[in-house]
Amino acid sequence: MQRKLSSFDIYVITYELQNFIGYHVEKIYQLSRSEILIRIKNIKTKQKDSLFIKNGDFICKTITPLETPSKPSTFAITLRKYLQNGKISDIIQHEFDRIIKIKISKKEGEYTLVIEFFSDGNIVLVDPDGKIILPLIRQSWAHRSIKGRETYVPPPSQLKPFELNKERFAEIIKSSNTDIVRTLAVNLNLSGLIAEEICERTSVDKKLKIEEINNKTIEKIFNSFTKFLEIFKQKKFEPILVKKDDNFVDIIPFKFKIYKDFDFEKIESMITGLEEFIELTKAVEEKKENKNLELIGKLNRQLKQQQETVKKFEKEIMLKKIEGDLIYLHYQECEKLLKEIKKVLELKEKQDGINKINEKEIVKKFDPTDNILIIKLKDTKDKIFEIKLNFRKTVSENAEKAYDHNKKLRSKLHGAEESIKKTKKQIELVKKEEKLKQQKTEKKVKHEKTHWFEKYRWFISSDGNIVIGGRDAKTNDIIVKKYLKERDRYVHADIQGAPSIIIKSKGLEEGTVEISEKTIEEACIFAASYSKAWKQFAEAQVYWVLPEQVSKTAQSGEFVPKGAFIIRGKRNYKKCKLEVAVGIIEIDNQRKVMGGPVNAVKNLSDKYVILNPGDIKKNVMAHKLAKIFDLPVDNVDRALPPGGVSVIKTEGVDL
Repeated sequence: MQRKLSSFDIYVITYELQNFIGYHVEKIYQLSRSEILIRIKNIKTKQKDSLFIKNGDFICKTITPLETPSKPSTFAITLRKYLQNGKISDIIQHEFDRIIKIKISKKEGEYTLVIEFFSDGNIVLVDPDGKIILPLIRQSWAHRSIKGRETYVPPPSQLKPFELNKERFAEIIKSSNTDIVRTLAVNLNLSGLIAEEICERTSVDKKLKIEEINNKTIEKIFNSFTKFLEIFKQKKFEPILVKKDDNFVDIIPFKFKIYKDFDFEKIESMITGLEEFIELTKAVEEKKENKNLELIGKLNRQLKQQQETVKKFEKEIMLKKIEGDLIYLHYQECEKLLKEIKKVLELKEKQDGINKINEKEIVKKFDPTDNILIIKLKDTKDKIFEIKLNFRKTVSENAEKAYDHNKKLRSKLHGAEESIKKTKKQIELVKKEEKLKQQKTEKKVKHEKTHWFEKYRWFISSDGNIVIGGRDAKTNDIIVKKYLKERDRYVHADIQGAPSIIIKSKGLEEGTVEISEKTIEEACIFAASYSKAWKQFAEAQVYWVLPEQVSKTAQSGEFVPKGAFIIRGKRNYKKCKLEVAVGIIEIDNQRKVMGGPVNAVKNLSDKYVILNPGDIKKNVMAHKLAKIFDLPVDNVDRALPPGGVSVIKTEGVDL
């Protein structure tokens, strides 16, 4: 599934998860850096279930046999320590946001497992006093910090669509300066998918500019919006998997009109349907990069079906063997019953005789009109089995029929087992081929010439200046100490953890390149777009200063953390829109992926995409562009901003 779950999806999932209130936590595993498996049990019914959490992506109920690590991670050990044997007391959605809170009661109080599905996601264990015990990922923003011993603070409240009246709805629409679909998605907190669905249901062009919309159209959109919300309010969910060319592409709580050209597969619930994406997520993200990966995905699904078929055959074989054995074990009772039935069928008036046959303890159902005779036979342990007999055949013929069926099933089982061996062999061959291909690609990449600035975030400005930025605290320190010189400029987004950016007064060739206002503007956009602001805001404030204003030396009693610097004197501020382009440029006859301000990329590339913050996952976009650019995924990934994207425009690129 390429899109992230919306608040509406979380609304439905939370409703479905209510069935697990009262269950006890049995075991918790961390399967990978981003995957958690929680085994739970209903103490009264002894029913066992498993919840699978893919961090930032989804939560689902699963019956898929997942390989668990022999040695638990620190995170898994901590979750087990506080949650194991605890009782799930409540499962709620936090304020119609993309957050699910699973409350688990123990003797000492109620713990909360907070699952966040926005940005990079997170899974946070919170104690009864609201303090964070341990997060999956340590995170920090200006308004909240996710780390141990801190009070858990959720993100700022989102607008709640269910609380909107017509007047407020119209006010929000009219105050927008973009098109209708973006207004619905962002300003009304509907998500891109649902915003498009509302436009489709209203028969309004999603690209229609707000200034072109009249009151009548707004009222029409509001009425469609209200009817859509009513389905959620009344919990009229009919979950569906959306398919294209036999591949699952989405999961929705009921039929959406925007998927009119797709195929649908009804499912029991979203939390069971999402299980399809446990194995498919990676395949969907990578299949366009390489056909082998797509084939492996298909073969794995084929293998799963074959394994289910084998289980079915094994069960039927056992039952047919038991059926034949029981008929012979109760030979005399069966023979006596068949003789009585034969006499009844020879009578002109049969109904009384049929009724008497049905009254017999051994008979479950006898209906000669529909050729039905079902009897109840006990095995040696007094377990009762229901067996269908052909009352027109003898006891021996019925038993032999069961044994013959058993033999046919054994033959089919052998064929199914051979098919599994064949499929497994195919998977191994394709994986081997893919591994060899990756090794060749890695070898090819090693021979490519890399420039000094490619170790960091970088772009070439419209005027030809090299601009570099740190990727983390360590490289922030390195670029300032090693590369910030007298004629350069230092740029930084006014947000915690933003990269240090340096505008060099030189370009790719020898000689000095003066730093213009245009280059400073581009560097400021770069600083904002490649900071944490990308995941949270539409624009950010950035400042630039001279090299001599940047210092690592703190005043007495102060401490300067790694990657941070003291800025002394006047800061020159600029407000920057979060927007970047990613394209192919040539340096020394080699193709490079460059990400940066739109004007800078346009200046050097005729094949690029322009991106804004959005719902398309970064790794999905990286794989798409890697295929188009014919370059390694890692190269493209490094050029992308740090979060989900939406495509604004393309040039020479067919997405």
